[in-house]
Amino acid sequence: MIKSDRKYALVMLLLSITYAVSAYTLDTDFDPTNEKFYPLVLSLLMILSSLVLLFFPSAHTATWPNWQNWQKIALTFSAILVYSLILHKVGFIISASVLMAICMWVFNAEKRWILPTSLITSVSFYLVFDRLLGLNLPAGLLGFL
Repeated sequence: MIKSDRKYALVMLLLSITYAVSAYTLDTDFDPTNEKFYPLVLSLLMILSSLVLLFFPSAHTATWPNWQNWQKIALTFSAILVYSLILHKVGFIISASVLMAICMWVFNAEKRWILPTSLITSVSFYLVFDRLLGLNLPAGLLGFL
C-alpha cells in the first residue's frame, strides 16, 4: 500500500507542474521584477519538495482527515476561491477581512476576537503593501482610500 506522504506528493507534483506551465505561459519579459519570475521559482520549489517527499516519505504513518475536518477544508477552500473572484470588485480590505473571519471561525477562534482581528490585520496589510511598499491592492468599494 502506498504511504500517505507519497499520495500527497503525487497530487502536489501534478499541481506544481500545472502551476509551472501556467506561470511559464504568462505573457511578460523574463525580468526578476515582473509577474513571471516569482511564480516560476515557487513552482520549481514546489516540484522539488514534492519529489523529495515522493522518494523519501517520512517514517510516521498519517491518517487522512475525518469528515468534520474535510468540511473545514472544503469551507476554507471555498472561501479562498470566492475571495479570489471578488477581490477586484469588492476590494482588498473587505474581502480579506471576510476571508480571515471565515478562516478564524472555521478553526474555532474565540468569537469576540474574530471581527477586530480580521479588520485590524486587513487594514494593516493594506497600509503596508499598498501605501508603504507601493504595491497596488484593489480598493474596490472603498475607492476613497
